[in-house]
Amino acid sequence: MVANARLGGAGDRGRGWTALQAWAGLAAAMGLGRFIYTPLLPLMEQQTGSSPSATAVVATMNYLGYFLGAVALSIWPAWATRRGLYRGAIVTLVVSELAMILAPDIGLWSGARLLAGLASAVVFVYCATAILGRASPGLAYAGIGTGIACSGLLVVALESRLDWAQLWVAAAALTALFGALAWGLTPSPWTGGPATGAPPHGSRTKGALLVLSYSLEGLGYIILGTFLVAAVSADGPRWSGPAAWVVVGLAAAISPTLWSMAQRRFETLNLLAAALVLQAIASALPALVPGTPAAMVSAVLFGGTFVGIVMLSMAAGARLGIPRSAAVLTAGYGLGQIIGPVAVAPMLGGGYNSAFIAAAVVLAAAALLTLAIRDRGTE
Repeated sequence: MVANARLGGAGDRGRGWTALQAWAGLAAAMGLGRFIYTPLLPLMEQQTGSSPSATAVVATMNYLGYFLGAVALSIWPAWATRRGLYRGAIVTLVVSELAMILAPDIGLWSGARLLAGLASAVVFVYCATAILGRASPGLAYAGIGTGIACSGLLVVALESRLDWAQLWVAAAALTALFGALAWGLTPSPWTGGPATGAPPHGSRTKGALLVLSYSLEGLGYIILGTFLVAAVSADGPRWSGPAAWVVVGLAAAISPTLWSMAQRRFETLNLLAAALVLQAIASALPALVPGTPAAMVSAVLFGGTFVGIVMLSMAAGARLGIPRSAAVLTAGYGLGQIIGPVAVAPMLGGGYNSAFIAAAVVLAAAALLTLAIRDRGTE
């Protein structure tokens, strides 16, 4: 009995270390590698004279890179478990951030953000696959929010002392720190289907509905994620925009643990639908209720749901037996992110309200699709 207890303790420590390494990898790839551009964008436009339309192209290139990386991993699933590719992606993230300071050039920035998108997709899928059946998803996915909070705090704390280029160097250093902690994460042999080895009990129709729902989440969430900081900054004090991004990150860091706890009591698809409804409310709120307080509530709801939706969707995809589910779902999500900003661009002439309402409608549709899967008897 004592021996079994010792083995159990060692296993728990191993699972905890795996979760911690995945947490650091997701902080580096998603929270910083992908999202540092959001709080830095107003400063870059101000100090380099870049136009919003030009910097929007740069943002789209990052979304395109993320999509292409996910598609590649869905076509060649063995790549998702190659440690060498994973480590190369971590290095690429740091290099892409340093490349941003070479010149205030839209072409250069677009290339760097494309590489960052590719690399972040590789790290995300590797980490998401590595923890299946081996570690707590609540801790691992909290890394996304941790990185977002760090990116916002970095800008809030240092923008009065450093220029935009120096802030990119600071971001690269922080990404390298998280990457070093994540460096030793071992791959999982799992490449698709249920993590437990049980036969799939989903169907192609259910899997297709989940992929479509998750793609709509990518479309809807990116509209709020792209424009929330700018909308808050336009309507409130200068500090309010970066502060809202910090709030998003803090909520996103805490929420995976709460969603993970909720999974022990409630069905995954019910929770996923609830999270999508809450995110739809988060999107509609700034359009319906003006002012910084409402925007901060929106930031809490947004941060509190978007990482949870990622975690719950990955769990549902594995449960449904979708082949290469992490990569396939991420590809759909990435495609939605590319479409979102382009789709609402004609609505931005008079502000952000119409875009936020459109995002809320899309997210509500995603929730209905999730309920349709549940009604088909998934769980």
